[in-house]
Amino acid sequence: MKSNLRAVRVVGTGSYLPDHVLDNFSLYEQAGIRSAFDVERARAALRDVEDPAALSDAEVFHAWSLQVTGIAERRIVPWDDDATTEVLSAEACRRALDDAGMDLEDVDLVIASSVSPSDTVPNMACTIGALLGIPKVAGYTVNAACAGFVYLIANAWAMIQSDMFRNVLVVSGDALSRVTDYDDPKTAVLFADGAGAAVLTPASPGDNGLVLAAPFLGADYSYEHLNMRSGGWEWDWEGSPKLRMGGGPHVLRAAINAMSGAARRAIERTDLDWGQIHYVVPHQANLRITRGLERQLDLPNGKVVQTIDRYGNNSAGSVGIGLDEVLKGRHGPLPDPTHVLLTAVGGGYTSAAAIMRWHPAVSRSTSP
Repeated sequence: MKSNLRAVRVVGTGSYLPDHVLDNFSLYEQAGIRSAFDVERARAALRDVEDPAALSDAEVFHAWSLQVTGIAERRIVPWDDDATTEVLSAEACRRALDDAGMDLEDVDLVIASSVSPSDTVPNMACTIGALLGIPKVAGYTVNAACAGFVYLIANAWAMIQSDMFRNVLVVSGDALSRVTDYDDPKTAVLFADGAGAAVLTPASPGDNGLVLAAPFLGADYSYEHLNMRSGGWEWDWEGSPKLRMGGGPHVLRAAINAMSGAARRAIERTDLDWGQIHYVVPHQANLRITRGLERQLDLPNGKVVQTIDRYGNNSAGSVGIGLDEVLKGRHGPLPDPTHVLLTAVGGGYTSAAAIMRWHPAVSRSTSP
């Protein structure tokens, strides 16, 4: 980090996942999935299955889901629940503030990211502020799709650098169950709900939770591979906007290249080498993508954090959820120091990466 830049640190993290678990067998019970899923084609494509012919249709769907996405189950807001993306995100914020030991009145700015807020106006950050009990707090919302959490880390870093704000609460969340096309098995099998949050403040160079350099942000425009057209702009629009995803090998390669490229750019901005990175927290797009990232960066098994098998693809929420789990010790012990690299790619395409340092034995405090 350049000497003329202010040190910035993360003082608390939090995440929230709905309690409702939708496994592959339950997903297959939906009429739209059953009618659109080509059971025999999927059965013929199964690998590493001893006797595919003996599997029921639901078992074929489960095996196919594991093979192409790595997902066994996902978390979603139940269909009869009126909880919104803002509600999920506010709960993640409460947990991050509790982790930071920070009072609500200490928050100067809320920045949120999502592709599935319940309202366009008021913006999601202002709604979250109201839900938290600080309705007058400044707030704005960005849309960087699945790279949203790392974009927010960069936004907070820049705001603190500028002296505009001191204590910045960031939260990235999505309720993709509300915008997923459940007549399209290739899309429905992926997406889920959840939110992750963090609190950032000014710091001194040796403090805990330091963002080690300016986060890297990038993009490579692509519309056709993942898009969601807003309702008023589509002539044949009916009901809620739906995510559309082309998928295929091109998307897989593009995602791996984008996340590995962003990670390399981020590490070049520090004095670290790959041997000093303890955890890589990527966007949980697809298990084949995160495994491909592991191979492309030549990292040992276990260094790249995987949550997609249990949680599905939470879009903007996934990196924040993964970071919170790492810092809570759910993916293994934290050495001192622990270096965590966040990297993400989102529809559009957006890409981003950032590196942070923690000293697990040191209590996280809000005092700079």
